[in-house]
Amino acid sequence: MSRRTARKHVLNILFQKDFNADESLEEIIKTYSEEIERINGNDLPFIKDELEGIAANEPVILETIEKFASGWTVERMSRLDTAILKIAIYEMLFCSDIPDKVSVNEAVELAKEYSSDKAPGFINGILGKVIAEE
Repeated sequence: MSRRTARKHVLNILFQKDFNADESLEEIIKTYSEEIERINGNDLPFIKDELEGIAANEPVILETIEKFASGWTVERMSRLDTAILKIAIYEMLFCSDIPDKVSVNEAVELAKEYSSDKAPGFINGILGKVIAEE
């Protein structure tokens, strides 16, 4: 499986986590990988690392989103767009092995596939500001 496909799984699990806040991340990953999508065992470590990293750094990630989303709060954004931004910003700030350009491109592609027509530009704009600040 490619990292692009793995990121789709991360997005789906993050989105699911928003609606199942009472369940632990481990429970959601287990349910998702066993009942919803069969995930290749080789890809599970990347998916878990991304999800655990996002969870561990969520306050910083959300603060970064709020800082660069001019006129928007996380509460006003769609949950899907927020989840896409969480993945990209986590990678940009905490994953030195993933180039920022790749994280931005992947986020825009996820937005094109799963979100509204305006989401790719919105997400690209926020991530561009994050890069400019670095």
